[in-house]
Amino acid sequence: MNKDYFLNIAMDQALKLYLSNSNDENGLIYNSFLVVTIRILALIYNEADLLNPYYLNNQVVFMNNLTKYGMSITDVHLFKDELFNYYNFECSNASKVIKEKNPYFTNVLKYLVDMFVLKKKTVGVSFEDEEKFLELAYTSHTKNPYRVSYNYLVSENPLFIEKYYYSKLNEMEVTRDLTKTINLPLNLEALNYVGVNLTNLKNMSEEELAQAQNKAYDYFDVDADSLKRNEQLENSLEYLKNYGKRKITTGNGYVDILLLMSVIATSFSVFAIIIFSL
Repeated sequence: MNKDYFLNIAMDQALKLYLSNSNDENGLIYNSFLVVTIRILALIYNEADLLNPYYLNNQVVFMNNLTKYGMSITDVHLFKDELFNYYNFECSNASKVIKEKNPYFTNVLKYLVDMFVLKKKTVGVSFEDEEKFLELAYTSHTKNPYRVSYNYLVSENPLFIEKYYYSKLNEMEVTRDLTKTINLPLNLEALNYVGVNLTNLKNMSEEELAQAQNKAYDYFDVDADSLKRNEQLENSLEYLKNYGKRKITTGNGYVDILLLMSVIATSFSVFAIIIFSL
């Protein structure tokens, strides 16, 4: 990796833009995805955990700070790499007449959700911080019109992250509330398709839970004996959500109009500004 960048070009650029635009909270750059990623990290950890290692050019400390609530260093590296992949994809997309959806957008957000849920599980978070997180994280709580529009522009499923967040909370609550130890990786959203919800789980034995999980594998045509069965299950679930018959809409006419107007074009022009500001 180029030594001129802190960790990689995407993280380096995100930190620089965060610092240089913090006095313009309603500006397009401050609400661009790279900067929002840093804003979410600062909310989960704290600004000092990010900026002190950055100022000292200590990449090891920066990465280690992101593990403090239990995320593995391997996942932290994967998060960093997915942000880099997102940046590269957008650089390529900027020169295209017909823009493509960016798959790394959702991948980065999933890691941010995992980080926030780990903090909630480890030390707890206030209601205000949870609301701030959901407002930043491209969910139905997001009010900034640029971020709302950008979510619909680049994501294959603009509703996915909010569902993912609540499914991770459900997993946490199940693990916390059940007196027995659950030895299975749960995909509660998949289980919901076969009639199993959080209330059901609290009254199920390990054998019944295993049967329900196998039923979910069968429903999504996943080989239950495969070592990659949970990855395949998640992929099948995502495919169903992305290519199902439901029409995605915000339910808010004003926001839907925004999605069809000039904000879409502005989204790509902002990233072009970011690229050429290097």
